[in-house]
Parts: sequence; C-alpha cells; structure tokens
Amino acid sequence: MSKRKDKFMTIGNEMKLKNIAIEDLDDIYYFESSKGLKTKSSKKLLEKGELSQKSNIKLVKGRVIEVHSNNAYKVKLHNDFKICTLSGRLKYLAHETRTPLCTGDYVNIDVTDEDNLRIEEILERKNTLSRFINYSERQEEVLIASNLDQVVITMSCKEPDFSANLIDRYLCAAEIFEIPAIICINKIDLADNLDEIKKICDYYDYTGYKLIYCSTKTLEGISELKHLLKNKDSVFSGKSGAGKSSIINSLEPGLNLKIGEISEFNNKGTHTTTYSRMIPWSFGGYLIDTPGIKTFGLKNDDIDKIRYCFPGFSILTEFCYFQDCTHTHEENCAIKTNINKTIPEERYNSYLKIRESL
Repeated sequence: MSKRKDKFMTIGNEMKLKNIAIEDLDDIYYFESSKGLKTKSSKKLLEKGELSQKSNIKLVKGRVIEVHSNNAYKVKLHNDFKICTLSGRLKYLAHETRTPLCTGDYVNIDVTDEDNLRIEEILERKNTLSRFINYSERQEEVLIASNLDQVVITMSCKEPDFSANLIDRYLCAAEIFEIPAIICINKIDLADNLDEIKKICDYYDYTGYKLIYCSTKTLEGISELKHLLKNKDSVFSGKSGAGKSSIINSLEPGLNLKIGEISEFNNKGTHTTTYSRMIPWSFGGYLIDTPGIKTFGLKNDDIDKIRYCFPGFSILTEFCYFQDCTHTHEENCAIKTNINKTIPEERYNSYLKIRESL
C-alpha cells in the first residue's frame, strides 16, 4: 500500500484538502492561490517540465508535424503519424506561454499506452522563429516554428503593396534567431514599378541575402526557388496575401493549398492558413506552412541586438567610436557616416522606426 500525504489544492479562490498518493505527485500540477499559498514550487515544476522524471516508460523520438488546439499535436513517429497530447508536466508550461510546442519540434513520446500517446519531453531546439505581441505592460511570445534550415521571407510587389520596412523586421528576427533567410519578391507580373522595387532590394543583395523575383502566373523564379528549398526544412513567412500559398502550389501542385482573396476594404490579404503544419516536398526537405503574419513583433529586450543585426550594419558597427553605439545620437558613428553611401537613407529610417517600436 502506498503512503498517503495530505496536500492542499487550489480550485478558483478556494482551498481544498485532498489525499494524494506520493507516487502520483509528478502527474499533478498546482497553482498559487490568491492567499499566496502553493503546494508545489512553480520554479521546480518549470525546471522539471522539459525532462520526464517517470520510470518504467518507453520513450520514442518524434517530430511535431501539426499543432492543433486543446494541446493536441500531430507527430511523426518513424514513418507513421499519431495524434499526441501533452503530459501533465508540459500542460503546466502551457499556462506560462500560449504555445509550449511548435511545428518542427523534436519530442520524446511515451508510447507505453498506444491509445494514449503523450508528449513527455521537448528536445533542445536548434533555433526558433517567434513573434511577439505587445500588451499594455507585457509582451507575449508566440512560437511559429523550430529547427529550421531557412526562412523564406515572402513579399508581394502589389496586392498587398510592397513593404521594405516589413522585410527589415523579418531579417532582424531571422538574424536574432540565427536562421538563414531568403527574400522572395512575388507577383512581379502585377508590378508597375518593378524597377523601383529592384532598386530598393539591391541593398539586400549587396548585404549578402539571397534574392528571388517570382511570379506564379509566368512561373518565373519558381525553379530557382525549388533548387534552394531542396532537402531543407523551410518556413514561408510574410504579409498576408503576399502569395505564399500560390508559390507553394506552384512548387508542389498536388498540395492544392487554399488561396485567399485580397480584401477590398483595406487591400490587405486574408488568412488562408489557420494553423502551422509541416509538409514534405516531393523533391526533398520539408515545408513548414504557417498562418500569414500582418505584423511581425520583435522582443523588447532585443533592442540592443538590432544595432548590429539590421541588414548591412554588422560589418560597419565595429568601426563606431563607441562600442555600445546605438547609431542614433552618438558622434563618430560608422553607420550614420555611411548614410546615402553604402546605406540608403530609407533603410536607416527603417532602423530607427524598429528601435522606436521596441
């Protein structure tokens, strides 16, 4: 017979006394009451969240292919696909963040009960692509995808309009998360100012980013993009309506992804992908398809990183007189010295706008 131990549980604002078997404690998580009383350390549970403390269980490595609601995930186990739920320990983490897991995560699954597969451990991520939502007094991180080989930043020439400022934000995020980036300029068949757009984008080419111009109508640039995607795990991110689904359908016609229409009210795209999922390419590698992102928030704490991860700034930053130069008000700033030389004034103004938003 197992030993028993009295424990207080918090339900709403009331305290309940409950007998709990000691060996069952790992499956139960508690919340701090309004009176400040708690039965188990939140910090301790958080530290235990990543690795299971259970014994006599069989763990099998898998990869999250789709993220569904109610803490359910489609996971690839070997050559099969299974719906798995979170263990109690990881459900606790779900109260700390909106998305404790994301598409692309490698996980360990408890397969002891084949009818109740549970994700017990989240394995270390190579990288993570996130966005941050600003509230009045805090920021919330929303995981988009993990363990990526590259991110394809998709921007349209028209419908919706081209935005170099948004490209800058995506590139900064990619640099912070150490994910190689490709810039894909779509809908070139609709552009009436393509030369002007190319002139703006020459700066990204100059700073070392791979740049592709494409059209799903004429198929220009599609084969070049396919070559870059082959045998890579890639995520397409960009403004809603930029044509990500159309590009993917051109690359892999059998997928038949739903294509959205442009809103007549605000000339912005409508969301067609409602959840993240991982799709194998027939030519090798994986696509991680995500909902369109109209705004791409950066973490407020990353404001000091922007000064050297902004496109084209990293090489020049070391020549600033002050080591912690923010490139705003300081004298002898290498970035400001190169405005309208190697750095277009529009890109510098975009840098200032990103700093002001953090």
